[in-house]
Amino acid sequence: MTRKGSLYSLLFTIFNDSIGWGIVLTIFAPLLFDKSNPILPLDTTDAARNIIVGVLISSYAVTQFFSMPLIGALSDHFGRKRILEWTIVGAMLSFVLSALAVWWESIYILFAARLLAGLFSGNAGTAQAAIADMSTEKAKAKNLSLSGIVGGISWVVGPPIGAFLSTPKWGPGFSFSTPFWFLAFLFLINLIWVNRSYVETHKKNEKHDWKQEIKDLSKLSKIPRMSGWMTVSFLFYFGWFFFIMYYPTLFVQKFHFTQGGVGFFSAYLSLFWFLGSLAINKWFGELNAERVISACLPLIGLLILIATLEGTITGWIWTFPFMALGSTTVWVNLMAHISNLSGKENQGKAFGILQSMMSLATFLAPLVTGFIATYNVEIPMYLGTIVLLGVGLYAFRLQGRPKKGY
Repeated sequence: MTRKGSLYSLLFTIFNDSIGWGIVLTIFAPLLFDKSNPILPLDTTDAARNIIVGVLISSYAVTQFFSMPLIGALSDHFGRKRILEWTIVGAMLSFVLSALAVWWESIYILFAARLLAGLFSGNAGTAQAAIADMSTEKAKAKNLSLSGIVGGISWVVGPPIGAFLSTPKWGPGFSFSTPFWFLAFLFLINLIWVNRSYVETHKKNEKHDWKQEIKDLSKLSKIPRMSGWMTVSFLFYFGWFFFIMYYPTLFVQKFHFTQGGVGFFSAYLSLFWFLGSLAINKWFGELNAERVISACLPLIGLLILIATLEGTITGWIWTFPFMALGSTTVWVNLMAHISNLSGKENQGKAFGILQSMMSLATFLAPLVTGFIATYNVEIPMYLGTIVLLGVGLYAFRLQGRPKKGY
């Protein structure tokens, strides 16, 4: 019972982290492209709004990139529970500030709130490390796929919730600030749940040496096969985020979607992410991770290319399910593979670095798309395709190399 209570509180932590992203990506483009909304001057051009959306999404990743490896390392030393509680409180405060920023119509405060959110975004990585603590090597992919399942659920329900709560006609007082108040409340529940239910899964090391901490982080790259698969992880995140971070903006500009339309399509994509994670958990948890990753990466890239070239919303409708199934398969198998390569003593550090790589991709992808989309709104999709095809080839070449081959 104690083990289940710990697991459920960890999964709720991952759920909150994912639903936050789902809601943010659903409402940011409609918020900033709504010219009746005074958060930006009325004469702000669409090109400038593209750039601002990209920079706003990227700002979260700036502080996340620097904080994630340190948070992972701290959880290895002080234990998971204390770090989880600190990061949950920080995330809750960041969403309160986001709500106030929209309420006060201040783009500058909204930027500050996103920077704060990134600083305390180590909760999902720490929760994944705690799940890995509980798992045997063979069961790790299966257990970590639970994080993909709850992430899928959160993305199914999050975008519609964000669209609903941000639309004034659906309720009194509803506005673009309402979803952020909702997220702050969820993190308050999260804090109480972790505090009362989670039982520490990692032995604390009270002797903390900051210099040794930095050295230990650098040693991860020297673990056999680690650097190659960390590179695959980063390039996958980078290529996938060209699509996932930009398609709401593309749909707003090309198909004139509101937050309701973006929310629906985000939920549709996430439904298949959820089903893919469920399939991995039930049937495919023990497949060869390297082969699965190498096969799925080029498939995702080709699907994005086909949908972009087809050029209608119908093309996106039929490709979304296969993109989601492929990406969740890659995501879960990369986590499990990196975790197995790292060894039990480095789980927090490994997941912290994975999250940091994800944050770097989160920073770079929307920043690049925001600028290049001013020339053509479909260029980000072509670049995402090129990256995913390239990393698929690289992952294929890494397969079966001897452990001292890096």
